[in-house]
Amino acid sequence: MKIKYLYILIVLVASTTLQSQTLKRKGMLGIMMQTLTDSIAMQHNFKVKTGVHITAVMPNSTFANLGVKQDDVLTKLNGSSVRTIQDVLAITGEMYEGDHIEAEFYSGNSKKIKSTALLGRPIETFENGDVTYGEVVYEGNVLRSILVTPKHKIKAPVVYFLQGYTCETVETTTDDNPAKKLMSDWVNAGFAVYRVEKPGVGDSKSSKHCVQISFDEELTAFKEGYKDLLKQETIDTDNIFMFGHSMGGVIAPLLNDMKSPRGILTYGSIAQNWYDYMVDLYTIQPKHFGVSDSQIKEDNKINLKFNEDFLINKLSGSEILENEAYANFFRDNEVNFRQNQYIGRHFDFWQNLADVNIPEAWTKVKTNVLAMYGEFDIQAISQKSAEKIADIVNKNGGKGEFIVVKKADHGFVNFDSMQHNAETLGNGTYMTHARDNYSVALGKESIKWMKAKVK
Repeated sequence: MKIKYLYILIVLVASTTLQSQTLKRKGMLGIMMQTLTDSIAMQHNFKVKTGVHITAVMPNSTFANLGVKQDDVLTKLNGSSVRTIQDVLAITGEMYEGDHIEAEFYSGNSKKIKSTALLGRPIETFENGDVTYGEVVYEGNVLRSILVTPKHKIKAPVVYFLQGYTCETVETTTDDNPAKKLMSDWVNAGFAVYRVEKPGVGDSKSSKHCVQISFDEELTAFKEGYKDLLKQETIDTDNIFMFGHSMGGVIAPLLNDMKSPRGILTYGSIAQNWYDYMVDLYTIQPKHFGVSDSQIKEDNKINLKFNEDFLINKLSGSEILENEAYANFFRDNEVNFRQNQYIGRHFDFWQNLADVNIPEAWTKVKTNVLAMYGEFDIQAISQKSAEKIADIVNKNGGKGEFIVVKKADHGFVNFDSMQHNAETLGNGTYMTHARDNYSVALGKESIKWMKAKVK
């Protein structure tokens, strides 16, 4: 299965507090993007062959002000060429609200050069919550933390939101984002919500950006966030619930030995080791996108050997490209491979993750666990992982439960079917659909479970 099929694991104004001024407010580009490949250029009949393909532009954002539109190709930022997403992040990672930004881009094969002031990210607000922006400081990093506490409630129980694998910010910018709706449901039900950005993401200032770090380095960030949460005086540290979304569900049991939380909720996560999950991803997920069994079998002659060389033998991107079969199969990703990047993260991240014994981590969890699977979750593959999490916990002295959230997908969004989900992912309408189809059931089920466990 080629990479294009991979989808691994969005009227009162609340008060907002900035705990310190060490972290400046980062700018917001307001785009979704992907590295331009030969196949994308051919599909869109682009004359330009290298750059970053803009797949969506948020209204009233920095790039909207530049005049950039969907399907434009970004080729330079502030005079420096950009060929990959990592190039864009490297340039913009140290830019702040109000900084000058100049973009060279192609729109309809016409080159344009525009400049504007970088817009800052909007400050989060919750109708029934107070938002506090803080900092988590440790060697080489000052990470942005965000704590939302229910209005007029002292020492509220708290949800530590552990986000998925991507290097996107955990901070929300619009009220119609499904993650914002889920957190709002929790706050409205009397729960505080705590988040910490990954290194270099959002307002965070780090010596290494998220796209360059290993899994262990990411785990350290979440551990430092947990230490910070445990020091917060406005929440009830005896009633901490971890919500592990996708990769966050791998992180959650690895934090358990610091202080066992009152409960762990996982959603769209896995129970097997990463190598085995990737075998399932290559073998099962393509079927939802109309790939025939015979084509999957043919693709897996390369995919499964690549999986072994990549995750077990730990070859570098350059070493992988020395193999002619891999070079041909992954030719659209040559630029990323030469930068040791795969599906948005560094090779170190995936290869380090492959060494983590995920089932063993769950054997050490003795607290309450609710493992949830969305009925139409393409990324988590099947409900078997959620069932296995609950089973492992129960067999080792914990209290595990499992539920299926009807109609929900991986991103807290309702669909009519798995095929409906696949179609929106394939035709670029997913984000539009997500805004109006939040899974209310996910909010209700998680709140009901947590309220029953609060002591």
